[in-house]
Amino acid sequence: MSEAGEHSTTPVTLVDPIDISTLDPHFRNEIRSMPNGDDLYACFACTTCTAACPIACQWTYKPHQLIRMILLGMRNEVLSSKEIWECLTCFQCQERCPQGVRVTDIIFDCKNLAAEEGLVPENILGLGRQLLESGQLYQVTADWEREDLGLEPEVPGLDPEPMKAILHGTRTGRLVGGGD
Repeated sequence: MSEAGEHSTTPVTLVDPIDISTLDPHFRNEIRSMPNGDDLYACFACTTCTAACPIACQWTYKPHQLIRMILLGMRNEVLSSKEIWECLTCFQCQERCPQGVRVTDIIFDCKNLAAEEGLVPENILGLGRQLLESGQLYQVTADWEREDLGLEPEVPGLDPEPMKAILHGTRTGRLVGGGD
């Protein structure tokens, strides 16, 4: 055993300390004021949402941690996180939340805020550009595959022009530089 008073070493912490000077005290109220944020304050970090999430094991910030980060005012960390863009929108977290916190919908709200601040990952912008230019995310390019399946060379009735026209006037159009 050691003598009393020999514990002069710094204790080990499992998480990095939060610099409170970087917190945005209005962030939680901004999220809460959105249509899906009514029950945000009801979260008590039970981790049910994280247990239900099929990809939480791949994330640095788990769903319950993202909600806690919102409550703490960690705006920059939440809006610049890869997790909000990787969410599968399977709604498993939201369906299982015992407090009725709309976790998936709140993540959508975070994506919208991130987009407004120009924090959209390049791969997502690339998909937006493709959608805006072609009117669809997947283009039928291998005619031989369609032929092997006994299908017509072109997809019948597919006219991407109306979709392209609609998209030009949306946030997607503005984000990728093709909108009004």
